[in-house]
Amino acid sequence: MNSQETAIKAGWLIDGSGSEAVKNCLITIKQDKIHSVTPIKNDSALPSEYIDCSDCTVIPGLIDSHTHLTISGRLEPEIRDMHLTDEYDSAEPRLKQHIRDYLDYGVSAVRDGGDFHAHVLKYKNEFQDKKELPLTIYAAGNGFHKKGRYGQLLGMYIDPEKDLAQAILESFKPGMDHIKVVNSGVNSLSKFGRETSPQYTLEELKNAVKAADSIGLKIMVHANGKLPVQLAVEAGCHSIEHGFFIGDDNLKRMADNGTVWCPTICTMKAYRDISDPDNPQHSIAEQNMLHQLEQVKRGIELGIKIVLGTDAGCPGVYHGKSVGEEFGLLMEAGYSVEETVKSATSAAMELVDNESDNGTVTEGMTADLVAIKGSPADFPGSLKDIKGVWIKGKKIR
Repeated sequence: MNSQETAIKAGWLIDGSGSEAVKNCLITIKQDKIHSVTPIKNDSALPSEYIDCSDCTVIPGLIDSHTHLTISGRLEPEIRDMHLTDEYDSAEPRLKQHIRDYLDYGVSAVRDGGDFHAHVLKYKNEFQDKKELPLTIYAAGNGFHKKGRYGQLLGMYIDPEKDLAQAILESFKPGMDHIKVVNSGVNSLSKFGRETSPQYTLEELKNAVKAADSIGLKIMVHANGKLPVQLAVEAGCHSIEHGFFIGDDNLKRMADNGTVWCPTICTMKAYRDISDPDNPQHSIAEQNMLHQLEQVKRGIELGIKIVLGTDAGCPGVYHGKSVGEEFGLLMEAGYSVEETVKSATSAAMELVDNESDNGTVTEGMTADLVAIKGSPADFPGSLKDIKGVWIKGKKIR
């Protein structure tokens, strides 16, 4: 085997397509592509040199489909305030640390939902090509929200004299991969099930979709509650982010329309875990989490396209680690381990970049893959026990 080839003996392979795990495979990599995936009938067929991952499950590199790279999961209010508004020179080291945190958990790509100064977009444009840290970033830049409504931490409010579609077209910057729109408030931790009104009308959202389509971008919509979600789905927005308390009618609409859902269940688990059990917020966060689990279960039954996203940067939601948390919650909602891997690999890649040759461990695809100690039965707990990560065929840890 020459220096440009790598062979990996996998004890189990979950290829990211949703197919059942396969035992004993040989994965060969040439340069940055997967050259072949073949069953191992006996060890005599192995090449003279190979990486022994026979005690591991190999999967594609994971994707966090909703994160905020410049914001940490720290709890202290003064630190969070600083993270939301500090200048690029202060934010960049933190952003790089969050990338390292992701790599430690086998994450090879993230979909960022925007930040106050669009620092993530700046980092992507100025530094990603230098390959300092081999994580693929899909960036929104700023998010859009109405002045006086939730969304300031994401950056851009809409001038009352401009409509949303106009703002999208005028704010387009090179390197933007999608548009982030905020169409509701956040979950209440004081009253279970409280919903907020939409920020945009159906017509505004339809025009926004047309504007985004004209520049080749999809729209990701922060939306909780029945009406904010309904308007986003009916307008043709591409994904619903969070989607707490969206209701069965909206779930059916999403299934019929092919709308992707990124439910970020772990945000409410984090609020529950960091709050005092005697505080009413603890109970309400748990109710929110359990309700969302039931909605995701129903979404799975209806065949909604669900992708794994964490909203890392929320209090107690940490980059990298929270991927394992959300993985476990999706399994708790009813996904098999193979289906959950798909939600964090090929299904996510279809959303973020449907022209990419990435997301599965199959012949001809980019060689982004992760070896996790143990068998598929050890998921999701084993996600913290990474034996190796390869990105574009290069072993990075």
